[in-house]
Amino acid sequence: MKVIDNLLDKNDFIKLVDKLNGPEFPWYFLKGKVHADDGHYQMCHNFFLEGKPQSQYLTILDPFITKLNIGKVIRIKANITFKKNTNEETDMHTDLKRVGNEKFKTAVFYCNTNNGSTLFESGEKILSKENRVVIFDGDKLHCGVSCTDKDRRIVINFNYIEKSS
Repeated sequence: MKVIDNLLDKNDFIKLVDKLNGPEFPWYFLKGKVHADDGHYQMCHNFFLEGKPQSQYLTILDPFITKLNIGKVIRIKANITFKKNTNEETDMHTDLKRVGNEKFKTAVFYCNTNNGSTLFESGEKILSKENRVVIFDGDKLHCGVSCTDKDRRIVINFNYIEKSS
């Protein structure tokens, strides 16, 4: 597992967050975060699904391609969860199941600072801090933890195969 603070240049970060928070950016309601109808609601924007572009806003992700050493995109999506009374955990999960157990990376990029986090089965906890990313093997069990101190928690989840050295 690797945590990197200040992943993006200041201008790239501001451009990204301004776009995600802008009135024209499309967010879609999901009734489940890990499983359909699991009771953990969120808003989502799919940039890539099953390796195929889904969004007209792909260019805001350009800085991530080199910073994360992305060779092949599997899925990229942004999620918004909203303030809760307590820090609620979702079910432990992996983002994807790959055919033939193909190895991939997962990266969670935090767009705003709040008291939510990503929790790992091992007990490790990564706090939501703006412009921070945590990168880990895609088969590692983890869950999102909601925030109680801000109106919303915004993350971008990347699932990808690293570029060969």
